[in-house]
Amino acid sequence: MKSVDPTEFAAALNPRERDWLIPSAVMTAGLGLAALILLPIAGYDHIPAYFGRFLNWMYYMLFGGLLWLLITVIKLRKAGVESPIFELHGQLMARKAFLLAALAGAMLAGIDMLFFMWIKPELTAVAPFWADGMLADIDHAIFGTDPWRLFKGFDLTVHAGAYSFLWAVAIMATVVWVLAQKPSPQRSASLIAYFAIWSVFGTIGQLLLSSAGPIFYQRAGLGDRFAELSNNIPQVTQMVSGYLWNFHTSGTLGVGAGISAMPSLHIGTVAWIYLAFRGQRSRLAPLAALFALYMWAMSVALGWHYAIDGIVGAGGAVACQWVCNSWFKRREASELKQSELASAS
Repeated sequence: MKSVDPTEFAAALNPRERDWLIPSAVMTAGLGLAALILLPIAGYDHIPAYFGRFLNWMYYMLFGGLLWLLITVIKLRKAGVESPIFELHGQLMARKAFLLAALAGAMLAGIDMLFFMWIKPELTAVAPFWADGMLADIDHAIFGTDPWRLFKGFDLTVHAGAYSFLWAVAIMATVVWVLAQKPSPQRSASLIAYFAIWSVFGTIGQLLLSSAGPIFYQRAGLGDRFAELSNNIPQVTQMVSGYLWNFHTSGTLGVGAGISAMPSLHIGTVAWIYLAFRGQRSRLAPLAALFALYMWAMSVALGWHYAIDGIVGAGGAVACQWVCNSWFKRREASELKQSELASAS
């Protein structure tokens, strides 16, 4: 019977886990500190009470981890391993540092998302909506019409639920999947890019291009340009938009509160999913690309975003990934050169 080498991952241990864990922790801490500093400036007098929902995130991460273990056991069985559970246990015991880093990464991802949820309405309070007219005009110039009209008459009820639910599932599943991959510069770059999208790109982009989005255009006092949109979106989307608007007008920090159209982190993060799968040369990469395009289309059809929001969001994800990849490539080249010089001497 075929056995699995418990040192399978030993050759890949050179890319240290701290290479991605420390930058990710710093960005998460920075985002939380920024949210704390902005709290009184934005007119809020208390830290939001929803941080207990961090446990929900960890439950989902645990479920994803167990699913990964099950898939791994099945793969080992198919590979002819006599005792796949025993073999997997041996691998895991040989990778304790890797497992602890993965657990820390999963926790940081949840904390980072909660910090972003906290700072999002604060940024709107500090930088009121101003860019909607410009973004709507850009859309019109690109498509020859307000692009939501391309979906006029379609029944979007199922898509409205999928837009939020599938996005959340896809993000959590991909984070778990990337954390479970063998240590490598590409994996480290993907993880740093994920945190950079939320902590750096998303917050700076929202601050500089504060906008409400088509669904809130009229409620924000910007005119009736998107008045017909309400007749094309399903009731569940109307309810969610009402929920968000109530938090916005009442100045309350609540779960999921905060309104921001540009850049679209919905699209930025699904673009990251594609980049992560592509970086690992996964066969799921083409499917991830189609998923990203679908989410972009639905973000426009449902009125949550201008089309340009998604384009910029995806561009930001590509930029974050490119910067991280470039840094690791430069470091790798530098280390190789130093190694060659040491060998020559």
